[in-house]
Amino acid sequence: MPYAGVNGQRLYYEIAGDGDLVLLIHGSFADADLLEAPATGVSSGFRALRIDRRGHGRSGELKEPVAMADEVADLTALLDWFSVGPAHLLGHDDGADVAIAFALAHPDRTLSLALLSPTVEGYPWSAEAAVARSTFLKAFASDPARTIEERFLTSPAFDVAREREGVFDRLADLYRRAKASGSSLGRPSHAGATAFERLGTIRAKTGVFVGERDKPERLTCAAEIAHRIPGATLTAFPGLSRFFHIEDPRAVMRKLNDFYLPDAE
Repeated sequence: MPYAGVNGQRLYYEIAGDGDLVLLIHGSFADADLLEAPATGVSSGFRALRIDRRGHGRSGELKEPVAMADEVADLTALLDWFSVGPAHLLGHDDGADVAIAFALAHPDRTLSLALLSPTVEGYPWSAEAAVARSTFLKAFASDPARTIEERFLTSPAFDVAREREGVFDRLADLYRRAKASGSSLGRPSHAGATAFERLGTIRAKTGVFVGERDKPERLTCAAEIAHRIPGATLTAFPGLSRFFHIEDPRAVMRKLNDFYLPDAE
């Protein structure tokens, strides 16, 4: 299996295609396989690089939560490993949070941001949502397999996947591999302004993509991200939810192609 030795980490990666590089970043509890469909789609016009983030999948495990600055450093070193200057970033769930943090730290190396079902550090979640996440993370750290099975895979985020043949089973198999490691354990706090407070400084072309059947508070977060980033667009997919890029990959790739190649016929 291919690994990049960067920033003191051993990161699993897959790469295909030619052209400008698109770096695909999965969310917590997942790995690079979650983004296989968009990686395959963009590889027809770009070089698509997807990784297992530190503490996830086939990359090394971590015993403590990882700071966002360390994950940004991983991406920076990874681009250097492949001798890439600026790149496009595509992130799903809190992988979008990492993409945003990279864009804030390295605006000169960020060609565009495609944010799928995004979250962002510093967003003012409701007290109920904050307590639910804290409770989940504590349970996950204690018993990852049971927590994924009984708390995560039963959540409404998977309702659309259950309605589509084979989709839920595919997602369930992926998330059942989740490890209690890295950002899946939460993040240490940091001083200074949050990423949410700094969204207005992003100048990279940005597209925010959501499924209309995701949780209302998640949709509000995505809409606020799109509102705060200058020039960002917001695309909502009717009838789809958190994993819209797997629930209906063809429809999603058409919109992503419009984002990356707006003048293509």
